[in-house]
Amino acid sequence: MIEEIQKFLVKMQQQEHVYPLIRQAEVHVNLRCDQQLVQLVIKNGAVFILQNPSEHQVAYEIRGSDLSMKQLVEGAARLRVLEQKEEIKVDAPLRISLLLESLFYLTKAQEDFANII
Repeated sequence: MIEEIQKFLVKMQQQEHVYPLIRQAEVHVNLRCDQQLVQLVIKNGAVFILQNPSEHQVAYEIRGSDLSMKQLVEGAARLRVLEQKEEIKVDAPLRISLLLESLFYLTKAQEDFANII
């Protein structure tokens, strides 16, 4: 999962159209699958992985299988769809869920659009 998140971060840095969504945001979310835990931090217009995450600082969490989390991070499936199918569990308010869904999906959608042209 860490590799997929790192790829997402690289793609995100190349796509300025998503930055208005996170300009004023400050969100820490744990992404947990199987035995892995990665903390994704959105703060002051930046998105990064926090090394040595502390579960005590985070109010939000997304849990799921490796496959479901990979589909989410790669933008192949939307967060709320995976949640409705009960493939992932989201412990976050709707506003945070929609922000995360937008980031993952828009990053992937831009890549698909570039391949069409």
